[in-house]
Amino acid sequence: MKLIIVDGYEEMSDAAADIVASVIADKPSAALGLTTGNTPMGLYKRLCARYREGRLPLQDIRVFSTEEYLGVPPDDRRSLYAWLKRELLEPCGIGQDRVFRMSGEDPEPQLACERFDRLLQTSGGMDLIVEGIGRNGHIGFNEPGSLPATRSRIVALTNETLDHNYEYWSDAVPQYGMTIGMANILSAKRILLMASGSAKAESLLKALHGPVTSAVPASFLQEAGNLTVLADKEAAKLLVSSERQG
Repeated sequence: MKLIIVDGYEEMSDAAADIVASVIADKPSAALGLTTGNTPMGLYKRLCARYREGRLPLQDIRVFSTEEYLGVPPDDRRSLYAWLKRELLEPCGIGQDRVFRMSGEDPEPQLACERFDRLLQTSGGMDLIVEGIGRNGHIGFNEPGSLPATRSRIVALTNETLDHNYEYWSDAVPQYGMTIGMANILSAKRILLMASGSAKAESLLKALHGPVTSAVPASFLQEAGNLTVLADKEAAKLLVSSERQG
């Protein structure tokens, strides 16, 4: 594991953009697994800026949108794919033919998850996946209780996740989600975990230095040899304290 601690959110976003850009420079057709939420928004803004300035060629990359709400179509304001499309895909000219999403509106959603996994496998897997960490230790929508061998599937969202999601959608927060599984995440060639703010400090400590357990799904990342953790000082404050005590 490589741990990078920076001063604040802006520096974290800058460093994340450098990592993503380096992956694309090494492989212009890189397959990227991308999440949503507040944490990666600064990263996406920086990637868009580099694209506009002609410093980041994106015409050949492939994008896997790694989570969606069950029953939510892509034109719904709550759609996580629509969020990613608005913040990154459209501003960077990334066409729909190079984007693979969870089909939340599919009448047979579990089959849609299986199709997503097959697309991921036939594409050669992800060269990089970008994820955040939840306050309860979830990664993606892999809530506590998720196992490392799980693939893409339907999940019931915990009350903690639902409460947090009300910050984004003040009404009608879906109770279920579709998520890329822990096995998919762990098999990515590179994993970038981003954490910002003191609210993530405890979950980040448990994920990186606690026991490896399904109670904290992000703790399975301890077993990944290709992990980079990028955190600001507030998110990393318990890590630093723990190292000093050790």
